[in-house]
Amino acid sequence: MYLVESRSHFWYDIRCVKIIVFLTNCTKNLKLKKYIFDNKARIMKKSLLILLLCPLFLFAQDFSNEDYIYLKRHEHIKIDLKNHKFDIAKNISEQAEFLTSNKLYFANESMHFDSFTSIEDIDAYTYIPSQDKKIKVDYIETKRAFDNGVFYSDQESKNFIFPAVTKGAITNLSYKEIIKDPHFLGLFRFGTYVPTKSAQLSIEFPKNVNIGYIDFNTENINLDFKKEDTKNGYTYTWTVDNIKGYQGEEDSEAILYYLPHIIVYIKNYEEDGKVHNVLNDVNDLYKWYSSLVDQIDTSSLQKVYAIAEDITKDLTTDREKAETIFNWVQDNITYVAFEDGLGGFIPRGAASVCDKRYGDCKDMANLLYEMLNHVGIESYRTWIGTRDRHYSYFEVPTPMVDNHMITTAMVENDTIFLDATDSYVPFGMPSEFTQTKEALLGIDADNFKVIKVPVQSADKNTSTITSHFSLEDGIVKVSEKRALKGYEKVNFISDYTYKKEDKTEEEFLNTTLSLGNNKTNYSNITLENFDNKSTPLQLGYDLSIDNYAKTIGNKTYINLNIDRSLSNSSIDLEDRKYSKKIDHEFIKSFTTTFKVPEGYKVNYVPKDLTFDNPEYGYSISYTVDGDTITQNKSIYVKTLSIQNKDFETWNSFIKSLIKAYKKSIIIEKI
Repeated sequence: MYLVESRSHFWYDIRCVKIIVFLTNCTKNLKLKKYIFDNKARIMKKSLLILLLCPLFLFAQDFSNEDYIYLKRHEHIKIDLKNHKFDIAKNISEQAEFLTSNKLYFANESMHFDSFTSIEDIDAYTYIPSQDKKIKVDYIETKRAFDNGVFYSDQESKNFIFPAVTKGAITNLSYKEIIKDPHFLGLFRFGTYVPTKSAQLSIEFPKNVNIGYIDFNTENINLDFKKEDTKNGYTYTWTVDNIKGYQGEEDSEAILYYLPHIIVYIKNYEEDGKVHNVLNDVNDLYKWYSSLVDQIDTSSLQKVYAIAEDITKDLTTDREKAETIFNWVQDNITYVAFEDGLGGFIPRGAASVCDKRYGDCKDMANLLYEMLNHVGIESYRTWIGTRDRHYSYFEVPTPMVDNHMITTAMVENDTIFLDATDSYVPFGMPSEFTQTKEALLGIDADNFKVIKVPVQSADKNTSTITSHFSLEDGIVKVSEKRALKGYEKVNFISDYTYKKEDKTEEEFLNTTLSLGNNKTNYSNITLENFDNKSTPLQLGYDLSIDNYAKTIGNKTYINLNIDRSLSNSSIDLEDRKYSKKIDHEFIKSFTTTFKVPEGYKVNYVPKDLTFDNPEYGYSISYTVDGDTITQNKSIYVKTLSIQNKDFETWNSFIKSLIKAYKKSIIIEKI
């Protein structure tokens, strides 16, 4: 509860309380303490009540350097149950203060809802303490929330702007969110992007309902939990005061990896003398998922089967058949996202997807499931969370645990994870963003299996670069070829397809590869095996790099490291808070030759350098054979995350690599 009718009176009372608390704590004289309280009893009666009821502890932490803070973010969930029907309402109350005028754009407010929720009883206003004035929001717009990556969504939002917001303004928002399905209680974030004075979640429920909960990343905050036993039920309350703001960092994991939050869910309830499970464990989650799968339209599957038979008729092995079907779905079904109530959970019929030639992850997974099983390849619909969701099915048995669907095929004793939403990933490799994740395989209506998607080793994701250098009239000429495999290929093609836009190929490569210097020019660009998923992408080009070779007297210095991968990857040890995310393991192998021009001799080649660590490292060596200098270089990263404890080691690796990059060969006029 947050008791504020007159803000000016409130802040005055708080100042008085602070003075009294200070004086009381600073003296050991019991009579003086009694005197202070006796003479301030009138104001203390009111002020202490406010302090007891308002867990702000405003003087516990100084947020005066902030532009904007939450004074409170409170949510109260009330659950009622009658005749196996849940009535669930979430009452949300937020209060924020603009300490400066630097971030007035936070006056824009949105409340999101969909088919599973509705928004009611909105009360929003701005309070101006200097004028003791309250200004209500008088216009709220409801509109559909569109995303560029979503074809259709039932997401809507109610939007408004708090009026008259300026420095010192306090905004107040309260509303009710009706939760229509007991599987979706959601999560509560104790922290957010700005500091919060008081964050609180409470949940009130009948005694015949059993609630589960699990909190994350709360070990470094002072989270208080209370359980209240009332006549008709229980109330659980979690409170934390004075919590800092959390900002994302470049190349970090998703914010829920480090943001303090809690997930609550209904485990079961008792009625008619029986216990009825809702989400007691992963068995109940799968049971619900299975009930949704039962609603898939299985009509007109003959046309789907006909395609599967036709494209595999000349193939003999299951692996060939599975790869052909997977590639067909990748190439012929366009991925579009649907977020439409249960339509966001129930795959559309395979025949419909085939006819329309588009579908979301569930639709493509179900189509693969039907086609593969029809030609005799054991496969399963598979629920999975992307790497943005770091939960386990066994600790979070709720729909929060996953956000994606794929197909798992058993091919010649191999378990193969098939994600056709990634148009370029080769058969046999999972999508990059599902590595390390638990996959929930639906075996049949009652049985399932949870297995982990393996990390794809570095030797599957390689870039092999062969370069031939020469020096012509002071300009460095390079003929280079790159062979890209695995996720190295997938990411290049994805960038080329979706980010190239109106750039020329030269402009795209200049931006993507950043070779040489700002005078590097590309020509004779070739691309091979762009659409062949089973072979490496072959990228070729010639480079002309002016002002790159440096001549001092009779000596010319040439740096063979025109590709300086990872050189901008140092971690700021002072400011970095969270682990560094690596999308995939990889190996980059370089073979670079330099043809010593006529009239020159080799004066110097750098010494061999290495950095050897189980998770990352490099080696560079130079050899001279007649008029040819050869550099062999290998860089590897064999981890998906750099943890805080390893920051210094990682930086030592990058520092050593940069030092190696700076080494040049020297040729000298004869």
